Amino acid sequence: MTFRFRIIQLVLLTIGSGFLYSQDIHFTQFNMAPLTYNPALTGAFYGSVRVGGLYRDQWGSAYNTPSFYLDSPILKGFRKQDWIGVGVSFFSDEAESEYLPFDANTSSLRGTITTGGLLASGAYHFALDKERNTVIALGVQYGTVTKKVGDKFQFEDAILSGMPTQDILPENDQGKNYLDISGGLTITGKTTGQSFYRIGVSAMHINQPRASIIGSGSGTKLPMRIVGYGTYHMDLNEQLMVTPSILFQNLGTASEVAVQGMLGYKIPDQNTVLKAGLGYRLGDAMEVLAGVDYKDLRVGASYDLTLSDLKAPNNAFELAVAYIIRIYKRPKVDPVIFCPRF
Repeated sequence: MTFRFRIIQLVLLTIGSGFLYSQDIHFTQFNMAPLTYNPALTGAFYGSVRVGGLYRDQWGSAYNTPSFYLDSPILKGFRKQDWIGVGVSFFSDEAESEYLPFDANTSSLRGTITTGGLLASGAYHFALDKERNTVIALGVQYGTVTKKVGDKFQFEDAILSGMPTQDILPENDQGKNYLDISGGLTITGKTTGQSFYRIGVSAMHINQPRASIIGSGSGTKLPMRIVGYGTYHMDLNEQLMVTPSILFQNLGTASEVAVQGMLGYKIPDQNTVLKAGLGYRLGDAMEVLAGVDYKDLRVGASYDLTLSDLKAPNNAFELAVAYIIRIYKRPKVDPVIFCPRF
């Protein structure tokens, strides 16, 4: 192995760790991925069981993220109006990443990084009144995340052609498992009629795990991700409703702000709501949103139109589905024998 290749390997081992964990999962339809953004949303619905999933496809097939979750308000709290929600979520994020050149004579390095996680979450919902008009929830999430580098990392040009690039990542360093802990807080309140608001804040990766595949210094820790959001659902009349939302995220030196607005139309006597809207991720992309609610089934779709310098290759499509299962016990009625009077 040449001296120059040893130098390249040394540089990757010392500063390459950042590129190996810099991509954290995110969704345009953040309202359809509750457990991904705040564990306090575990069990935050009326029903028995909620099951949902979201699939994001970006850059064609080079970047895709499926996510699934299941949760339930399974237990009563210390008071009648309180309850405890438990849930589990899974995600798999496959991204084609690029390590930028560290000098003018070296090409960039490309490869695929796959991140998968299985996380359990729980939340306590504290109602401020018996009618549950205002509910404060505290949640925590805990699980295992696996990060793996694809088998083939390649340089773009032929400057280093013929060199065994697979030696950059030793065989025993091609995978990484770590524990991930997150926590969150939400406040949900009813206003008038069916209108309500929800605000929340969460801290993801509280333990700041060592998530990098290569390197072991303090710089290999996954930064804490701070998430704040707010949404307000307002009925304009019996058929029309509007839902504005805002999301803020910060991960290390990177931050994101997204604003959205959805307009819904309820079809009379059909238990169906048609929804459409627009969103904007500051400095990055325009978001086109659409969806339909049918009874306890919600389906959503979105398309990102990139406005940044990355242009068309960054366009992304999402499809989301959520379903609430309602299981109620039938009331036991004692038999009554009617005795006719004569």
